[in-house]
Amino acid sequence: MLGFHIRPDKPEAFNILSRNSVRFFPAIIDELHDATGRRTAYHHGGQLSVAPDEADLAELETAYEINAAQGVPVERPTPDECLLLAPGLNPKVQDALFWPENAWVDNTALTLAFVEAAEKAGASFERGNVRSVESDSGRVTGVLVNGELRPAGWVVLAAGCWSGEIGGLPPLAVEPVRGQAYLVSGQPIKRIVMSPRGYLVPKGDDQTMIGATVEWAGFEEATTLGGLAELANVGLEISPTLAGSEFIGAWAGLRPATADDLPFIGPFGQFPNLIAATGHFRNGILFAPITAELVRATILGENPGLNLQPYSPDRAVSRV
Repeated sequence: MLGFHIRPDKPEAFNILSRNSVRFFPAIIDELHDATGRRTAYHHGGQLSVAPDEADLAELETAYEINAAQGVPVERPTPDECLLLAPGLNPKVQDALFWPENAWVDNTALTLAFVEAAEKAGASFERGNVRSVESDSGRVTGVLVNGELRPAGWVVLAAGCWSGEIGGLPPLAVEPVRGQAYLVSGQPIKRIVMSPRGYLVPKGDDQTMIGATVEWAGFEEATTLGGLAELANVGLEISPTLAGSEFIGAWAGLRPATADDLPFIGPFGQFPNLIAATGHFRNGILFAPITAELVRATILGENPGLNLQPYSPDRAVSRV
């Protein structure tokens, strides 16, 4: 999901990244198509945020007021308009907002397209176990991979929730947070619908993804019965017609979380040629292009265009 709107529950620096990300899509999709010859599935049909219960109305109202005041495109559809935007939506929904800028992308296909495009541009990829980052005289000199030192003039730390587990690095407060999701048959709603408790995302032509749990379970990636029950309730709350859908599969992943909801982006003070690009939590795809642009500008000595201080890996952040 690509939610470009302002999130009232997030720091201003978070929303700056969100609003800057909108300018990268869908141009990236076109560039990847030119590079690979294949078009990654990208849907810019907007997102519906709903308040299934009366208790959810205040959160929705705050989101509307803040975004409207900042000029972010947002609409307040009537109940009948909601059903036109999302046939299959629970008719008992109390209120809704429509974000016309928001979109969704096939994250797996997008990642593979980036890899292919990078390889065609001369990059190489290798699987390995990174034990430590090596340094000398205040600069990193390379990484130790499978027992072998790989020299490097610059190192970008983009190891997700494992970023704080690599040796030789300054302390970095990144924690794993498990997210479970599952896939069912049928597609009663053809666009993203989000509630305060989860979301539906159309997949392919006739499937729906229901997501996602937020669990502090260490590095355990298992899917659980409790997680699936939670997601079933999320799906049925948004669209009761999913009750007859066939269960297709479930999966879990680990997200890199920080205590202040901001990613780490930029150079370490201790090692100026070591660049952090991690801690994006649930916004890895959304923030990937702006993160890449900031990292690129830093390495090339250009003005990044944004104040990197709020995202500094040296900032004081407690453990999650």
